[in-house]
Amino acid sequence: MLTKCKICVAKTAGFCFGVDRAVKIVYNELDNRNNVVTLGPIIHNPNVVSDLEAKGVYSTDVDKVTKDQTVVIRSHGVGLDVYEKLAKVGAEVIDATCPFVARIHKIAAEKSGEGYVILIAGDEAHPEIMGIRGHCSGESYVFSSCDDFENLVKEKDFRQKGYNSGSDNV
Repeated sequence: MLTKCKICVAKTAGFCFGVDRAVKIVYNELDNRNNVVTLGPIIHNPNVVSDLEAKGVYSTDVDKVTKDQTVVIRSHGVGLDVYEKLAKVGAEVIDATCPFVARIHKIAAEKSGEGYVILIAGDEAHPEIMGIRGHCSGESYVFSSCDDFENLVKEKDFRQKGYNSGSDNV
């Protein structure tokens, strides 16, 4: 048993900026209206999710959204198709996408529109990666390891196919 130990909490302990912002947005919306839902859990923290559920906020899928709901897009962001679906339904949308993630969306959309192939490091099933890919108008690929990246480059042979090989450091 630990009897003489000191516990220190780091100054930066807690949620990252984007998640903290998104959670605060949801709680603030609860003060203003009812029927608030989030597209997926607002955070990977069961305590916060449970607290919000107790207050009437629940996670939903874009295909289940109804016009009378206020939909909060979580900090991971979503692809353009999700915004289009929400507009078609007519639900009120509160975009809590992290500003840093939104910047990545903008870059991916811009560079993809210029003909660049977008390569994304991460898990292709993660909502943030799905959101980034959802802003690409051209080819995009996801790799999760150095080996995956090497295999992708060998398989696609981007240089020989005439892909834009600009030296932008994006």
